[in-house]
Amino acid sequence: MKNWKSVAIAYGLPAVVLLGYWYSALTPVSIQSPEFWTNMFLYLVASAALMNVLDRSKADKVNKVSGAIIGISIVFIIGGMLFGSQIFRAKDYASLITHTEGNFEEDLSITDPSLIPTIDRDMAERLGSRKLGEVLNLVSQFDVSTEYTQIAYKGDSVRVSPLEYVSFFRWLNNRADGIPHYVTVDMVTGDSELVNLEKNIHYSHSGYFGDDITRHIFFNYPTVMFENPVFELDEEGNPYYIAPIVEKKFSFMGPKEVVGVFVVDASSGDITRYSVADVPDWVDRVFPANMVMTQINYNGQYQGGYLNSVISKKGVIQNADGYNYIVLNDDLYLYTGLTSVAADESNIGFVLVNSRTKESKRYNISTATEWSAMESAQGSVQEKGYISTFPLLFNMENKPVYQLSLKDDAGLIKMYAFVNATNYQKVGTGNSLAAAWNAYTGGVVSTTTDEEEEVVETETISGAITAMESVVIDGETTYYFTLEGDAETIYIAKVSIDKQLPFIKAGDSVTIEVDGARVVSIIKQ
Repeated sequence: MKNWKSVAIAYGLPAVVLLGYWYSALTPVSIQSPEFWTNMFLYLVASAALMNVLDRSKADKVNKVSGAIIGISIVFIIGGMLFGSQIFRAKDYASLITHTEGNFEEDLSITDPSLIPTIDRDMAERLGSRKLGEVLNLVSQFDVSTEYTQIAYKGDSVRVSPLEYVSFFRWLNNRADGIPHYVTVDMVTGDSELVNLEKNIHYSHSGYFGDDITRHIFFNYPTVMFENPVFELDEEGNPYYIAPIVEKKFSFMGPKEVVGVFVVDASSGDITRYSVADVPDWVDRVFPANMVMTQINYNGQYQGGYLNSVISKKGVIQNADGYNYIVLNDDLYLYTGLTSVAADESNIGFVLVNSRTKESKRYNISTATEWSAMESAQGSVQEKGYISTFPLLFNMENKPVYQLSLKDDAGLIKMYAFVNATNYQKVGTGNSLAAAWNAYTGGVVSTTTDEEEEVVETETISGAITAMESVVIDGETTYYFTLEGDAETIYIAKVSIDKQLPFIKAGDSVTIEVDGARVVSIIKQ
C-alpha cells in the first residue's frame, strides 16, 4: 500500500500542478504543439524526482521508464524537425504562398488624396477613448480595449474595438449583463462611434475564467491549435471573434499554416468552424500578418533551393520588414515591399496579400525602400523629431508615390507626407493630406483619369512680369509671378522647365505657354 501511495503521490501531485498550469496557459493537447512536449518532459522529470524522495526502492524503475519515454520522444522530435526543415523541404516552404502578377495602375490608382486612410492604431485609441469619455456612467466600469482591429466594413477601412472590463471586480459586477458597446473609427475621416448593442458581448479578452474568449474556444476544442482570436464585425455590425485554426505542414514540427477558422459569436459564445475555402466573405483576419510575412520570406528565399539561399543567394529576396493594411474592393490586404537581400535602398516590387484568402498579387515596380521613404519624410521636418508610420504605395498621376504619416512622441499624427517612390528625395509635407499633396505637386494637380490620359490644351500668353517670388519646394525652386494687366492670376513655374528662369525678373517681358496657371514653357523677349 505504501508503494502505491508513493507512486500515486509522485505522479498525481505533478499532474495536479500540470492541470493548473494547463488551465492558465491553455496548451493544446497535440503532438504538433511544442508546449505540449515541454509540459510532458517537465511532468516526467518532476515525477521521477519526487519518486526518488518518496521511495528510492522504486525510483530506479521509475527513472528507467521516464527516461525511456523522454529518450524516444526526443528522437521522435528531432526526426520531425529534420523531416520538416527547410534543408530538405525548401521548395515546399517556397510554395506556402505564391504570387500572381498584379496591375499597379488598375489596382492602386488614386486621384483624391483625401480618401487615403491615415488613422492608425494609436490615433484610433485616442479617438475611441474620447468617445467613451462622453458617456460618464461607462467610464468607471469599462475602458476601450486596445485591440482596434482594422477591417473592411461595408466597403470602408475601419478600426473596431470592444469595451473591456477595467478590473476583475468590474467584470464580476457586470458579467451578467455583459459589455454593452464597441467603438468604430473610420480610418479616412477619423469619425468615431460608440455603438449600442442589442445583444451584449459576454465573451472577450477582458473576461475571466470561462468568459475569456481564448479559454472559451480552448475548452470546446482542447486538441486544436489556433491563433489569437481577433475582434471583427459582420456586415450587420454584430460582434464576433475570429480565431485562425493552424496545423503544422510537412511534419508535426514543420511551419504553421492556417487550415480554417473558428467564428465565435461574442454575445452567445456559439462557435462555428469553417475551412479556409468556406470562410464567410465578411471575415477579414484569417491569415495573421506575422505568418504571411514569414511565408513571403520563404517564397523569396527558397525558390532556388536551400543551398542557394545560404551560399550564392542568387535571386533571393525578402519582405520589407514592415507592413501595412489597405482595403480594396471590400477586402483587407496586407502590403509589404520586396527587396533583394543584397540591396540597401531599393525595392524590386511589392505584394498585396488578401488577409482572408491569402491570394497574393506581386507588382514588379522598382522603387526606393519604404524605410528610405520614411527617413526622407522624417528628414524633411527633422527639427520636429517626428516618427514616420510605415507607408502605403499608390499610383498617383501615373507615378508610384508613398503616403505616410508623421507622429510625435505621444503617438499623435502631426503631419502627412507624400514621397516620390523612385526619387525619395522629393517629399511634400503638410498638416493635412491636401496640404501635403499640394506641397508635393507644387500646387499643380493633374487631371489625368485612370482610364485614359487627358489631352492637355495649352494657351500662349505674352506680357510683362509685374511681381515675382520664388520658394524651394522639395529641393526644387518654384517661381510665382503675375503679368501686367492681370493681377488676379498667379502663374506657377518650376525651375526645371527652363534654365534661364532664374535670370528673369519683374519688369521683363515674356511669352509663356500655360495649362491653367501652370507654366509649361517660358521665353524672355
